[in-house]
Amino acid sequence: MFNYLKFAIYQIIGFISSLPLIRKFTKNPHKYSSEEKFKFLKDQASKSLDLVNIKLNILGKERVPKEPVLFVINHSSMLDSFILISSTPKPIGVVIADVPTWRNIPILRHWIELTKSVYINRENNREGVKSINKCAENIKEGQSMAIFPEGDLTWVKDPKSLVSDFKPGALKIAYKAKCPIVPMVH
Repeated sequence: MFNYLKFAIYQIIGFISSLPLIRKFTKNPHKYSSEEKFKFLKDQASKSLDLVNIKLNILGKERVPKEPVLFVINHSSMLDSFILISSTPKPIGVVIADVPTWRNIPILRHWIELTKSVYINRENNREGVKSINKCAENIKEGQSMAIFPEGDLTWVKDPKSLVSDFKPGALKIAYKAKCPIVPMVH
């Protein structure tokens, strides 16, 4: 329990301390590379996992193509985004459920924009297609993307499953972008 309290406090302090960085990156977005923008998030994610004693053993990192890809990850934990960000060898944007919770977290929403992450409306197919197209466009422009194709935490849908059914549009991003798919599992 103490580790999770440390984790929460670290998130609050870390993201508040990133405000000058956000200002710097948003003032001149083209002056800074994706790697420079992503470094803070990668460091924050790695240190956060250390606080809750999660050690990653990453296999196959050397096999990730140099070109932009679509990372496809199972969604079994609330810490999945931290695991994803700390284990990817390149900057990524993430497909995020378009719910008020994510859009209304002040500092986090700026990082979502800086990483070219895309909200997806799972209730409105027409809006969902627009998000899929935006992700494909990001990949074509050189930005790798990541998606949790189950849409929700696995154990929420079925407590006995290791992986849930994929949402039908999840892999359309790679099809439209004509990019490699890199599966990730934990």
